[in-house]
Amino acid sequence: MKRKHVIRTLISLSLLAALVAIIITSQNRDPSNPHALVPKQILIYGPKGHGYTVTNNQEPWRCYTCHEKKGFGGEAYCQSCHDQSGVKVVLPKKPS
Repeated sequence: MKRKHVIRTLISLSLLAALVAIIITSQNRDPSNPHALVPKQILIYGPKGHGYTVTNNQEPWRCYTCHEKKGFGGEAYCQSCHDQSGVKVVLPKKPS
């Protein structure tokens, strides 16, 4: 009987430790941000960062809604940044 008690205690402690580890690691992540796992420097300047995404994403309107919710702005914000940096680009419009 004592052996079963020890095994149950070890299992319980292991599960508790796993739960604590998950809670601690999840505190620094925003579950609504699909980019949360990518460090900001790599997201912006990395080889598959902003420039790569913009060049390869033919549907940028899919990003506007989420970016507006986060306070980053949508199409107007993107266009203002492009204007400031001197990038001449016409943002595709969402099809009707």
